Amino acid sequence: MQVTIPERVIARAIQQQYFNKTEAANFCGVSKSTFRNWTLIHSDELIPTSVDGQLLYSRETLTDFMKEREL
Repeated sequence: MQVTIPERVIARAIQQQYFNKTEAANFCGVSKSTFRNWTLIHSDELIPTSVDGQLLYSRETLTDFMKEREL
């Protein structure tokens, strides 16, 4: 399923270093449910960082994950 990402989301993602699950899914260009499945299947690679009690995914981790799979 192809997800259309609004320009404002893309602009904000360029500046962000960490993303919550919804933002991470948008950054990867997939639905939230697909990203949730990725985190379950690839939990050893998509390890979130806890910041102020919030689980966040780093841009670097997401980029590396997508590059390894040519997504």
